[in-house]
Amino acid sequence: MVVALLLLNLAVVAGLLTFLVVERQEVRRIPAEEPLVKNEVTTSALVSEMAPPVIVVTNTFQWAQLESEDYHEYIGRLRSIGCPETTIRDIIIADLDKLLAPEIRALYGRRAELSYWHPVEEELANDVDPREVSRKSTELERRKREIVRELVGADLVRERMEMQGEEDFYERRLAFLSPERRTQVREILEKYQTMEQRFREKELEDGEPLDAGDRAQIRLMARERENELGQALSPEEKTQFELWMSPSANHVRHALYGMNATEQEFQTAYQTRRAFDDKWSGRDELFLGATERAEMESDRQRMEDTTREQLGDERYALYQRGQDEDYHSLSALATRFKLPREKAAEVYGYKKVAHEIKSQVQNNADLSDEQKTQATKAIVEETVGAVRAALGERAFRYYQRSGQAGWIQE
Repeated sequence: MVVALLLLNLAVVAGLLTFLVVERQEVRRIPAEEPLVKNEVTTSALVSEMAPPVIVVTNTFQWAQLESEDYHEYIGRLRSIGCPETTIRDIIIADLDKLLAPEIRALYGRRAELSYWHPVEEELANDVDPREVSRKSTELERRKREIVRELVGADLVRERMEMQGEEDFYERRLAFLSPERRTQVREILEKYQTMEQRFREKELEDGEPLDAGDRAQIRLMARERENELGQALSPEEKTQFELWMSPSANHVRHALYGMNATEQEFQTAYQTRRAFDDKWSGRDELFLGATERAEMESDRQRMEDTTREQLGDERYALYQRGQDEDYHSLSALATRFKLPREKAAEVYGYKKVAHEIKSQVQNNADLSDEQKTQATKAIVEETVGAVRAALGERAFRYYQRSGQAGWIQE
């Protein structure tokens, strides 16, 4: 009896097992298109399997990481998620600014904690050498520039200008070069400019002209700069560079101010000026002998005569006017007080007439010294009245207070 019951129980268990196996097999054969009722656990699991992995990018920039693989990896992650290159550059520059801000603040020697009784303005004005601040600030910017170039291949100076909507002296004049070449050339120029500035600071501190050794060193730096530029630029590019950046071209452009010159007029004056500069710019006028000085003055007069002949008397007069800083000052004055631009030319004309008449008076042998003094005084009074009438009382008073009207008394 016991055996029979045992066999019956085994049969029941076997039946149940068979039923469970069949049911599980039926579940696996349900077509994919038939909806399944998913519980919370199943949904979470499916989402976990289907969702792309989430990459968490962190930016814990420390100075030690700037040249490490970690920083490159960070940039790589930004690129892997499709971050635009311009945005990556903005991020890197902003991070560098933040990282180096403490060093920049330290340059000025500001107190860590400020109290109202501290004479902080006087301390910053008198206890900090602005030249040292400038040098260290320049060095920090150079470091930033190198890091940005190494990490994202961009020029920090150009990126800053583009973000601020600006174009500087170099950027506008070197636009004929590619951005990469532009950066290369401007760094050469900035390097030698910084080197020469140190000599100029010495001249200012000593209150005396640079000695022969210093001037020779400056001329040597100028030759080295030309050699570097010659290696960086093709002959055609060097020609364009000279038209934009050479002292000869800058002198001519300055002189052409206010005459609405043509390209041909520029080239005419430039070629003549360049021939003179090529011969004499490398010579130190202070150390020329009497014979050499006379030769230089003869060449200078020949240059002016040639320019006058090529431009014509009327245009040459405007070219001479542009070389006079008084005309530039008058143009700025007209702009400041919203006067017609012709007023600058009118007042400058009074200057020329006054100087010519004064010269005639002083060279008149028939006049006594007292007569010359009285005549000169009358010329000054007449000139003052004419200039005041042309500029208006307010602009004239400013012109006098600014010290720019000294020519009237000369």
